[in-house]
Amino acid sequence: MKGISPIVASVLLIATTMAIAGILSFWAGSFVEQRVNQSSETTNEIDCLNLRFNLFTKCKYDSTKKEITFILENQVNKDITLDSLYVFYPRDFLKQYKLSMVLPANQLMPFNKSDIDPGFVSFQLRTNCPNVYKDFNCTEVQ
Repeated sequence: MKGISPIVASVLLIATTMAIAGILSFWAGSFVEQRVNQSSETTNEIDCLNLRFNLFTKCKYDSTKKEITFILENQVNKDITLDSLYVFYPRDFLKQYKLSMVLPANQLMPFNKSDIDPGFVSFQLRTNCPNVYKDFNCTEVQ
């Protein structure tokens, strides 16, 4: 009986080792990338965990200017990014205004938004954190 020559056996052994190393390298790269993504999501969730803001003054609506005004209060030692203002109308009609405002840490900040049609029911001010938002109503200025 003839066996495999030592050179062919060495080449097959090296090729098999390289194939296994390639598979493990691909798996390890995917695994590390997935863990890094999960880590950054967890960091964002932790950043959002303690955010709090409130309306420092009541919301007022000026129907002649079609504008709402109030003062916001950041109640934590971290900036809060205001993302959207939702205006709710009767019969489930909704209007969204995109915002890109930063409410500074532990600060008060005036807020006004124009082009708001009358007849609204309520408002919701949202941040870039999904669970950090404020529902409120406005009274009309006389």
